Amino acid sequence: MDKPHGRQLAAARTLAGLSQSALAEAARISVPTLKRMEASDGPAVGMPNNVSAVVAALQEAGVIFIDENGQGPGVRLRKAGPLTFLQFIRQAEKTNDPVGDFIGDARMDRTMPDAADWPELEAYLEGRGAIQAAIDAGEATWDRFIATRDAKSK
Repeated sequence: MDKPHGRQLAAARTLAGLSQSALAEAARISVPTLKRMEASDGPAVGMPNNVSAVVAALQEAGVIFIDENGQGPGVRLRKAGPLTFLQFIRQAEKTNDPVGDFIGDARMDRTMPDAADWPELEAYLEGRGAIQAAIDAGEATWDRFIATRDAKSK
């Protein structure tokens, strides 16, 4: 893909239902940096690694970037499949409780697995040396994920 346009990034973020702060957090950049990228006329202005991080976060959120084809660049969403654990983590509101703390930490953890079940996630946390409180928060987050996934599939 060619370098995305600023308006293409803004359209992709809106289409994915992400706020600027949520996308900036997922891409590990500042909100002002994202705002500058989105405000760009033509190719997004910014450090190449930051632009790539934003594109990767949007692709992870289900966005497909469409290259210039004579009609201009664009974006669309992948067909929705079942909600995955990592999608839930990226979309969940960060609350002021242990689950919110876990969600914030999980967003920053680039090795967090897209676990298929709680035992897989629990084994990952234990392997990372997580304390029991973090494991408990992980289990509560997993329960919230399952409830959300099941509600969306109905």
